[in-house]
Amino acid sequence: MFKIRPILPCPSIKDQVSFYESLGFTTVRIYTRPNPYAVVRYDSLELHFYGTKRITPHENPQICYIEVDDLEGVHEAFTAGLKRCTGKVPRSGIPRISKIKHLAEDRRFTMTDLGGNTFYIGMPHADPAFYRTLENAAYADKFETLYDLTYSKEDIRSSFNMLEKFFPAEDYDSEQVGDLDLAKILLVALDIHLQRDHVVNPGISDKLQQLCNAHDTDSPDWSKILNQYRDIIDGE
Repeated sequence: MFKIRPILPCPSIKDQVSFYESLGFTTVRIYTRPNPYAVVRYDSLELHFYGTKRITPHENPQICYIEVDDLEGVHEAFTAGLKRCTGKVPRSGIPRISKIKHLAEDRRFTMTDLGGNTFYIGMPHADPAFYRTLENAAYADKFETLYDLTYSKEDIRSSFNMLEKFFPAEDYDSEQVGDLDLAKILLVALDIHLQRDHVVNPGISDKLQQLCNAHDTDSPDWSKILNQYRDIIDGE
């Protein structure tokens, strides 16, 4: 059996440890001199940090992927801890933590700590195709690209430009797609506008509500649509 223990930089060991304790980590040990160093643990996960003034958090390229068994549980613990300590769940800047994303290969969220170290925290996807794929062949490839730009690349500027080009707002009612496909397009459009403008787009939101009201949201597919809609618009 192998265990990986990342050793990552941060400008301030004390601030870094305080941040991880707010997430629910336990401090195993901490040294402030002569060489600042700390070890924190969450369940079986152990992270090591060393203090250095040479690292600029906004320019830190360090990335680590962590696979977990209970994605929702970890995400809830981290966001609840941050909210208790800071009064909010930061979605931008440093530190920050994203909502759970449904990608092609897994479900995950992104967390960036005070040192600018970024963690992708995920688990294998039980239903990888649902949110990312359309039944309509004419739009399927473009939609997959749009979805990946938004959630894998996290390139909202390019996502918005592609949305405007291939899925313009004036065509939402006239797209030759089924209601389920349209709902998936609208979900991504809603999220792109929210991340770009920091407000919920009322036209897209109203259309999604109309679609959900017109269908049985107790059914598996429309239940997923409704839950994703609520997750996007609900503030924390």
